Amino acid sequence: MISLVTACMNREAHLRRSLPEWLRLPGLGEIVVVDWSNERSLEELTALDPRVRVVRVQGEPRWVLSYAYNLGVARAAGSDILKCDADCLPDPAIMALAPADGQFFAGHWKSGQPLGKPSVNGQCVFTRRQFETVNGYSEFIRTYGRDDEDFYDRLMAAGQARAEINPALLNFIDHSHEARTANQFKAEGEGIEARLRRDVVYNEMKNQFYGRALPWGSNRSRARYRTVETRGHWELVERDQTAELAIPVPVEQAARLFAVRYVTAQVLRLAPQSVDRLDERACLALLQNRLRIAA
Repeated sequence: MISLVTACMNREAHLRRSLPEWLRLPGLGEIVVVDWSNERSLEELTALDPRVRVVRVQGEPRWVLSYAYNLGVARAAGSDILKCDADCLPDPAIMALAPADGQFFAGHWKSGQPLGKPSVNGQCVFTRRQFETVNGYSEFIRTYGRDDEDFYDRLMAAGQARAEINPALLNFIDHSHEARTANQFKAEGEGIEARLRRDVVYNEMKNQFYGRALPWGSNRSRARYRTVETRGHWELVERDQTAELAIPVPVEQAARLFAVRYVTAQVLRLAPQSVDRLDERACLALLQNRLRIAA
């Protein structure tokens, strides 16, 4: 059986458009929706079709993709998983993609970008066995960027070839990039720190560093959840936040410096190696001067 797994935070409008399309996919066994502390419960979506299951996680202040999708796959019953973002409208032909030992499928941003579909990168089809082999998504990656690529890189390192999903099979509900990250990067002013926290490239570089410094695998424990209540195909759970894996302070500091240097080189249009000897303070000063923003 193939399970479609999706997760979102405050994307109900997208789900109401995409769910009917997903339910028409041939051979689909179930849809698992992870409701990551949406402002309004998505329980009523279970009434659309008996194949729809909703797992609501309460008490989460911001969106974390790795936690949400690891939970969704864990709750899915299928041996094959179609990971589909809430705004994705896949062509029925995607159901012909059959992952097997040695190969999984994923979209690639390089093919999708010229078509205005950079989000193809986040859509993938894999087996449960492949997912468990690499222990799913890295839960050290808790901000936007590199979560999918890190997952794919580890699958390939484990001997699984990445076959590309034709971007023609993936269409998307149009919305702004700001809307995509709205539940993660809160408006916190215009100072340099607030700007960095919202900067996509800064977060991608930090996450790339975490992927190398804190490699994810079967030796790591995924987040634990306690079931609070169940009603039919709806389940309410709560994450054990006391058991969250800590990112060592030296690693966090090194990741920040790596990201700040990268952003500095990008903004000032410098070769990356030209900022390798600059400390964080020097980089921030250059950024503040170029962007004309306060500390």
